[in-house]
Amino acid sequence: MNAPIKFSMTADVIEVGSWPDFARGCEREGFDALMVPDHPGSFASPFVALAAAATATETIRLGTNVVNAGMWEPYLLASEVATLDLVSGGRALFGIGAGHTPAEWTMQGRQHPSAAARVHRMIEVTDTTRQLLAGDTVTFAGTHVQLKDAVLTRPRPVQEPVPVLVGGNGTRVLRYAAATADIIGLSGLGHTLPDGHSHETRWARDQIDAQIDIARTAAAGRTPSFEALVQHVEITDDAEAACARFAEDIPTTSVAELLNAPYVLIGTVDELVTEVRAHRKRWGFDRFVIRAAARQAGAQLLDALTSAKV
Repeated sequence: MNAPIKFSMTADVIEVGSWPDFARGCEREGFDALMVPDHPGSFASPFVALAAAATATETIRLGTNVVNAGMWEPYLLASEVATLDLVSGGRALFGIGAGHTPAEWTMQGRQHPSAAARVHRMIEVTDTTRQLLAGDTVTFAGTHVQLKDAVLTRPRPVQEPVPVLVGGNGTRVLRYAAATADIIGLSGLGHTLPDGHSHETRWARDQIDAQIDIARTAAAGRTPSFEALVQHVEITDDAEAACARFAEDIPTTSVAELLNAPYVLIGTVDELVTEVRAHRKRWGFDRFVIRAAARQAGAQLLDALTSAKV
């Protein structure tokens, strides 16, 4: 029998009212993890928010979705992750990505790096942070990271090792995630659009097929989980009309793509149970992360999936 399909929640303290109540509600409703984005200047600090959620909950995993590697040094990042794991009793999930929003660099008087440079830094930060979390003494002279006899003596994480999620969609990121991560996080998003925040979409079936093929080949026998970042969830008995409305605001997609992509879940509860099963069968997606606005719909879907034992 297949393992259960898991749903996680990504949310910001600022948008949900009482953060402790929100965290307890997600735990009660069966969400596997509560995740917080890392966008300095427009979102709450992820590790502070997650530590607060740890004191209000008992079982739900707590993670970053995802740390912008361009904003962190591994020595400090390892301490944050280890502290979260300690205060949560071993529930931390370390999610990291290369970062994309240009303003997060330019507002600090820094040049926005190329995509290749951002990915290179992410790999160096992730590798060395994991070594520090493992208790290694790390000396590293990379292009972006410099460490000399660095060791995380205290605090030590409870988990050995802390699970890692690597998020991204480019070929190099997918290969790295498949070779090293516990969870490969895909959003189906491509190049950043001129507004600096929105992205082109890569939601056509052949595009998703190509990304999954890259990851599966690079995994070389490993079996990481595949997670889809769901941009919109809507329970409706007219999925086509709802997709048409949603597509009006996204010029890089179509109704047909929205009806079939794992990054948008629109339909009746029964239709969506069938749909997520199909996404797992075709692409291996066994995890889905949704946004706070979709919590009620997500809870309905989770309940249906639990009842159906999938």
